[in-house]
Amino acid sequence: MDSVKAVDAHYETHFGAESEYWKFHNRPGTIGVLEWPKKISRHRVHIYATLGLHALVPAPLNHAQGFELYTCVSAGDEAFRAAFGMMANDLISDGTFLEPGHMVTLSTGHIIEGRPFRSWLMLERTDDFIPPLQLDNGHHVIFLDATPVFAEEAQRVKEHGLDGLFDIWDEDPPRLSDLNRTLPRPLQV
Repeated sequence: MDSVKAVDAHYETHFGAESEYWKFHNRPGTIGVLEWPKKISRHRVHIYATLGLHALVPAPLNHAQGFELYTCVSAGDEAFRAAFGMMANDLISDGTFLEPGHMVTLSTGHIIEGRPFRSWLMLERTDDFIPPLQLDNGHHVIFLDATPVFAEEAQRVKEHGLDGLFDIWDEDPPRLSDLNRTLPRPLQV
């Protein structure tokens, strides 16, 4: 089985088989986004995921590792889907390999027009939401949760690492899938 089909089957196992595929560009080297609306998702959230990043953005030192991105929101829409898809395609054009704790920040503006988030923070879940995938050729794919974060949360990661942000989130637990969430109290000035 080719690697893209293997990733698609892995998503079906963990998210459901009723996804929609949204293509943004009709040219080689770009990807679209899979979408599981909340009503058909197995996890009671709206899920978006990339399909093909692992084959287009190899790890700089270990070509046997790749990554895919997903994100979960309580209510999805076209603007959010487009922002997620553009971020993923920018990674391809820039050749940016991501690992847990990395951030993708726009040079100006917000990642989603009308929302306060400035960066996508890549998180690796420790539960079995979607575990890594071992491919037939011995390579493996990790799945990173691309979570929208406030500028203050991104700054906390830059200054204190992920553990510094997790300490804040432990103090004032956010519902990360809620795009209407507010800045955690310890970060409010």
